[in-house]
Amino acid sequence: MTTLLAEAAARSVVLGLVAILGLGLLRARSAHVQKTVWATVLFASLIMPLLLYTPLGPTIPMPSVVLRFRTPGALETPSTFEWLNAASTLYWVVAAALTIRFAVVLARMWNIHRSARRLTTTWTTGLDVRVTERVGVPATFGSSVLLPADFEAWSDRKRDAVIAHERSHVVERDCYLLWFARLYACLFWFNPMAWWIRRKISALSEMTSDDAAVSIVGDRPAYAEILLEFATCDRTALGALVPMASSRLSHRIDRIITQTALSRSPPMKRRLIAVAAVLPAILFVALPLESLTVGIARAEPANAGSPQTDQAPRVTNYGGLADLMKYYPAEARDRGVEGFVDLAVTLDAQGRATDTMILSEDPPDMGFGAAASTLAHTMGYSNPTGHPVQLTFRVKFALDKAAHPAAP
Repeated sequence: MTTLLAEAAARSVVLGLVAILGLGLLRARSAHVQKTVWATVLFASLIMPLLLYTPLGPTIPMPSVVLRFRTPGALETPSTFEWLNAASTLYWVVAAALTIRFAVVLARMWNIHRSARRLTTTWTTGLDVRVTERVGVPATFGSSVLLPADFEAWSDRKRDAVIAHERSHVVERDCYLLWFARLYACLFWFNPMAWWIRRKISALSEMTSDDAAVSIVGDRPAYAEILLEFATCDRTALGALVPMASSRLSHRIDRIITQTALSRSPPMKRRLIAVAAVLPAILFVALPLESLTVGIARAEPANAGSPQTDQAPRVTNYGGLADLMKYYPAEARDRGVEGFVDLAVTLDAQGRATDTMILSEDPPDMGFGAAASTLAHTMGYSNPTGHPVQLTFRVKFALDKAAHPAAP
C-alpha cells in the first residue's frame, strides 16, 4: 500500500510540473482558469492510487530484462524489507495524526457555524450570512459567510466589499476545494507537491475574490485598507475556513494596487476547455510501466550446497493459504477430491502481484486453478531485484487437516 502511495505521489509531482509548464507556455493569466487547472490536478492526484491500481490506458514498455534465480523452499521475511515496514508505520502514524487534527478543527468550526446567528437583511441578497463572536474576521465556511460581532459598526462600503469578497468564495466553492487540498496534504504529507498545491489554490482563491470585491468597491487603495484592518486572524482554523485576510496579505495588496486588469469569472465553456486540456496529461502520467519480458524466478527447494541469495524474489506471508478451506472449491470438497496447481505469479518492481498464470492443474475443471489464482493475490511477496519478475510455485489442496499447502 505504501509503495502504491509513493508511486502515486511521484506521478503527481510529474503532473504538477506538466501543469506548470503548460500554463507557462500558454501564458494563462486568468486566476480563474489557473484555479480550474490546479483543481483538476488536485482531484487527479487524489485518485492517482486508484488510477494506478486500475489502469485505464495501454502499458508503456520498458527495456526488457530476464532474471533467473533459484530460491530456497523455506518461507522467510527478508531483512532488507524491514525498513519498509518502519516507513509504512511512520506514514500511517503521521497521516492519521494530520487527518484527525483536521477533523477536529472542522468539527469545531461546524459547531461555531451552527451556533452563529443567521441574518435575513436585504443586503445579504440570498447569501447564508451568520454572525458570531467566535471569529474575529470575515470568513467563509462551506457555503456560509461568517461575520464578527462588530460588523454593525462597519461603513456601507466596507460591508459591501466584505460581502463581495466572501460571495466569490461561496460561488467558486473555494472552501470545499481547500478542504480537499487539506485532505490531500494529510494523506500525502511526504509529498512537497501536496503542500504547494494547497498554497497555490489558496492564493488563487484570494485573487479571484479580491478582484470581485475591487469591482464592487471601485477604489483599490480603499479596499487595500480594508484588508489591512483584517490582518490579524486566528490561524488555527485556516484549514477549515477561508478568512478574508489570511493568505500572503502583502503580496495581495501589492497586486491590488499595481495590477490594471481584473480577473473575471469565465464562462463554463472556457473552464471545461481548461479541464479537457489537463486530461491527456493525467492519462499519460497514470499509464503503467512494465517490462516487455519479465524475468523468471523459480521457487524450487534448495539443494545441499547450492548458493542462496537475498536478491531472489520470495513469498513473505501466506495470506489466504492460512485458511485454505475457505477457498477450497465447493464441488471438489463435497466429492472429496484433492488436487494441486502449478502457478506463475507476475510481480512488479515493488513486489505487487499484477498477474497470475496457471501452468498446470490436476485434476482439471474442478476449480482448483481459479482458487489458486485468487489465493495468490492475497499473499505477500518481496522482489529485491527492482525489476518485474515471475515467481512459480505449487499450491496443494488437501482435505486432511494435517496436510498443508506446499510451501513456496
